[in-house]
Amino acid sequence: MTQIQLLAAIAQQMAQQEQYLLEQQQQQTQILARLKAVEVEQDRVNTPCGHKYSVVGFANLQGLEISVKDAGTKGRKASALCRKQGIEIERIHDPRFGKVGLYPESILVEVFKAEQN
Repeated sequence: MTQIQLLAAIAQQMAQQEQYLLEQQQQQTQILARLKAVEVEQDRVNTPCGHKYSVVGFANLQGLEISVKDAGTKGRKASALCRKQGIEIERIHDPRFGKVGLYPESILVEVFKAEQN
């Protein structure tokens, strides 16, 4: 083999290794995304009562009327409680408000009870 042929063979091998590495990185990214989805679902199951709600959704479930301003205030309080307790806040798209948080039922019960006192 001439030196040029040897260099070409080495370059081809390096290109194949780079392609393999890129494929492995894509697979790893997909696996991490799936793992995150499983962790979110597991968190939902492990949450007391296993339910998460938006502030407005929880208010509706309880048969309560809530203004946009009150929902925002309660949402901030629920977020603060979640952060304090190390609970991850799931974010979902809401057509009226954009992104809203989903909070464990136990957190929302605490926030709504605090407001009643």
